[in-house]
Amino acid sequence: MFFFTIGIAAKGEHAQYTNLLIDSAFIANDSAFIANAISDSANLTFLQPDSLGVLPAKKHTLYHLDRVHLGRGITYVGIPLVIAGVFGKSERHRVYYLHNDFSPKFKTWVDDYLQFAPAALATGLKVMGLPGKSSNVRYLASSGFSFFIMAAFVNSIKYTANQMRPDNSTRNSFPSGHTATAFVAATILHKEYGTTISPLYSIAGYGAATATGIMRMLNNRHWMSDVFCGAGIGIMSTELGYLVSDMLFKDKGLIRPDKEEMVDLRTRPSFFSIRVGGILGQQKLTMPESFKEILGQHQLLMQFGTASVVGVEAAYFLTPHIGFGTSWQLVGHHVKRLDRMFKEPSATANFPSNTVFSFPRTGINELCASAGLYLSLPFSQRWAMGGKLTVGRNNIKDITVTANKAGIMASVEPKDTYYNFRPYSASWDFLTIHGNKALLLGTGLWCTMAYKQNYCWRAYVDFNYSRNKFTATLDPHGWIKQAYTSTKQGDESISETIKKNMVQIGAGTVFSISF
Repeated sequence: MFFFTIGIAAKGEHAQYTNLLIDSAFIANDSAFIANAISDSANLTFLQPDSLGVLPAKKHTLYHLDRVHLGRGITYVGIPLVIAGVFGKSERHRVYYLHNDFSPKFKTWVDDYLQFAPAALATGLKVMGLPGKSSNVRYLASSGFSFFIMAAFVNSIKYTANQMRPDNSTRNSFPSGHTATAFVAATILHKEYGTTISPLYSIAGYGAATATGIMRMLNNRHWMSDVFCGAGIGIMSTELGYLVSDMLFKDKGLIRPDKEEMVDLRTRPSFFSIRVGGILGQQKLTMPESFKEILGQHQLLMQFGTASVVGVEAAYFLTPHIGFGTSWQLVGHHVKRLDRMFKEPSATANFPSNTVFSFPRTGINELCASAGLYLSLPFSQRWAMGGKLTVGRNNIKDITVTANKAGIMASVEPKDTYYNFRPYSASWDFLTIHGNKALLLGTGLWCTMAYKQNYCWRAYVDFNYSRNKFTATLDPHGWIKQAYTSTKQGDESISETIKKNMVQIGAGTVFSISF
């Protein structure tokens, strides 16, 4: 049955008329209900769509609606993304090396154009005559307000935050303007066609917007926090832009109502989601015996602390209960104890004299990709539980401790060393701990609450297991080639392999679109 209503009125007042769109098949099947619904409306006409489902232009009808409050359709799904971006500024070092670790040669201009793709699609559909939520005039006004609000927010924050970009080019990194533009465009497409015709339009729009944000990071132009805040600002700017149009146009220019106020999780559990969360647990790497002569009598080489998780996940359900899906996520592990042995060396440590140690990063990135069986157990239209069994791979990158040493150069002869009093400065990787690729087994549970339109809130708990191999390389003599003009000393670095069962328990929240 296709009978949906939407209307606008000031708080405490009643709307007398709003636009009505009634499917002709509904008229045939339930004429008694129609008669009751329109008994108070004297001038109601019905439209017959053509073979493509397109309604005749400029013949939109009205129907009676008792009460709708201003702003009823507004959603607040962008606010958690803004909050994640703001709080994530202090955690950006955990995911800063996405570009350097996984795609150091990545460079593309696609994101400069992809940001406008959802809006271009919505406008193209309008031009081709496929009616969406709004008339052409109302659509242009809503889009204009949305982009204007977004630009005002983004530029005001950019030049107030004064955040340096990852590539050190300019100090206007936070938030990401490209990402904000992309999510404004995606939300426009979602409102015009995703909620009125098919949620696949929403998936396409938000998929393109997400890809834009990822490319901004891979291009080394933005931090993760910039992208999340930009996405939230883009969504909320569109919500505000459409609210302004509602206030100005009221019930004029509404063509199609929303197909449903809330998605039914009993029949449509398929989803596309953006997830933000964390990982608990303490993964420890023991100190190799061969390293103790240099680093001292420490028990641990390194310890994984808490981790930040961001990613995308999607699943398509063949039945209301069984489906298949995939998950891609970046885990930024915080590393603990690695700096302690250098800042507070033990009495047995044997470091080169006059050496200063630095820590370019305080975490290790892990990229996880998996796919598998997804399950859904709905309790009602609004609530559902879900679970998954997945298999995939993880790729853990490396972390280094850099050493810097300065002194006077010397020439090495067969019997004696002669100093030529020329200064030298040496910088090298004193300690490197490198991860590997391994099989990743995972499972998880989540609870989904349908919110408005196709939006859902989700809280999840994941459990992942992998057996990874870490290669630790210690190079205490990397300065020698800089200090001596001629030497026959070769590579005296030490390498050890450490195998570790990586058990991760993660939890977080998800911005999700169900379809």
